[in-house]
Amino acid sequence: MRCLPSVCFAIGVSALLAQDSTIRTSVPLVLVPTTVADHKGRYVNNLAAEDFLVYDQGRLQKIQMDSADSALVPISLVVAVQASDISAAALAKIKKTGSMIQPLLIGERGEAAVLAFDDKIHVLQNFTSDPGSITEAIRKIKPGARMSGRTLDAVAAGVRMLAARPQDRRRVIVLIGESRDRGSNNSIAEALTLAQRDNVTIYPATYSAYTTPFTTKASDLPPPPPDTNLLKIFTELGRLGKTNAAEALAHGTGGARLSFTTLHGLEQVIEHLGEEIHSQYLLSFAPISPEPGFHEIKVEIRNRPDLVVRTRPGYWPVLSVR
Repeated sequence: MRCLPSVCFAIGVSALLAQDSTIRTSVPLVLVPTTVADHKGRYVNNLAAEDFLVYDQGRLQKIQMDSADSALVPISLVVAVQASDISAAALAKIKKTGSMIQPLLIGERGEAAVLAFDDKIHVLQNFTSDPGSITEAIRKIKPGARMSGRTLDAVAAGVRMLAARPQDRRRVIVLIGESRDRGSNNSIAEALTLAQRDNVTIYPATYSAYTTPFTTKASDLPPPPPDTNLLKIFTELGRLGKTNAAEALAHGTGGARLSFTTLHGLEQVIEHLGEEIHSQYLLSFAPISPEPGFHEIKVEIRNRPDLVVRTRPGYWPVLSVR
């Protein structure tokens, strides 16, 4: 596995934390959800714990492995949806998929919360196992502030919600929006650090706000704002081209970024995410004498170099102050 740019952000933050001499560490069990596929992208489901080699800072760890079956390890999921007015065409599709969340992603023992974000973060539904409440919350999402999408702030809010859930649950964010952030107070490094510390895996499902209108029925779209300015749109495209927050969030937490244009494409994305989440290996280990700072994780399959492994790139020890 290669070192990813997102790890560099986290390492930078660790240098700042290391300057505080009052910080001490205590590390609970480190969870390592791991996806294994063959060269054709098909999930490999017949591996045992002894097939895995897990390294923490280059040191081989003694691991445990649990089933990813949601009946055994329940899932806490935050569905975070961009709801700026430029997302209106995508929202027309997203609102039709709420009924897929419970059967495909969280299962019967899982729970989901729904939040929307534009220039603010709106919690539309706190954690619930009721599929009707989840579906209704997603259906009611409406376009909000123009040219806004505080993706990283939404991730930070979602992570904090998940951090309050029981530690024996899997913590996942499905982030539906553009691939780039629009005006967050949190940086990519800060959002990633929060997610890594609380064992949260992020799956961005991205779209282009400028192409989805061409795949949406006119009857599903709200009327355009009166001051639409094409020059402003192209200026925005140039600005947003500098950073891809979705890629960094996915790589930095062991998730995957998928994209869609049509309603059918979004349905396929949700189906794919459900298949991956319930096909993962749930590895865990208890670090021996952990050191402060970001810890790089590496996972290999013994004697199987042909398999493709994807997992979180690392974790942060839990920090407390004297």
